[in-house]
Amino acid sequence: MSADNTAKASAANVAPSNESYIVAEGKKRGATRDVRPEARHDKFYTVLRVHPGDAILTDNWHTNEVLDHAKKNFEGYTFQMRTLEAWGASIESDHRGYYTAGGRIWVLDLEPAAGKKPRVAPKN
Repeated sequence: MSADNTAKASAANVAPSNESYIVAEGKKRGATRDVRPEARHDKFYTVLRVHPGDAILTDNWHTNEVLDHAKKNFEGYTFQMRTLEAWGASIESDHRGYYTAGGRIWVLDLEPAAGKKPRVAPKN
């Protein structure tokens, strides 16, 4: 192999670097979060509902506060896919995602959206 071909081959084997976000507020301020290359900035999801899925939850103050907080901050809002993943959510499909908060995994019912839009009133 010539030096030119070797350089091209090694450049082709280098994995693209992941983009990172720096957390701007909250307890983990200043920390970096990696975002997968597949997490597209032009793909939007509206969070229709946050719920525990089929998990059996204890009815206590902590669980209720965390669920209430997740509902207030996610339900009805439209987010970019990469924003949800930067916050720690994992998108399973166009209609389901998972978010870990308070030591519990919460299910996000999603709906693909064309773009950023105003908050949809959450269904009770």
